[in-house]
Amino acid sequence: MSPDIIRLIVAIVIAALLIEQFRRSAPGSRRRRAFALGAAAMVVIATSNVFAAALLPLMVIGGGLVLAAVWLLWQAYQKGELDDRFERARRYLESERRRYDEYDQGGSRDDRS
Repeated sequence: MSPDIIRLIVAIVIAALLIEQFRRSAPGSRRRRAFALGAAAMVVIATSNVFAAALLPLMVIGGGLVLAAVWLLWQAYQKGELDDRFERARRYLESERRRYDEYDQGGSRDDRS
């Protein structure tokens, strides 16, 4: 398979995942706007892979959209819009750590030599 087709497929899959995150985000949030810009960037990048003549301008536009999306996501983090996500990840990691400790019973399997 051609590398151009592979890049096109990957960009479309990433765009689809970002659109799904956009749909799950709260209306009007910076996080939602960041996912929308990220999906738009992936569509522009996928388009640039199809039209080689417009590669440079489309990649510049796509790069700008990616930077804007990252900036909005950073703003969402600073404003506390991602606190619930971090708290959920923290609880999950703590439960996994407890489960591991119970399974491991205080020692590593490598320590039993």
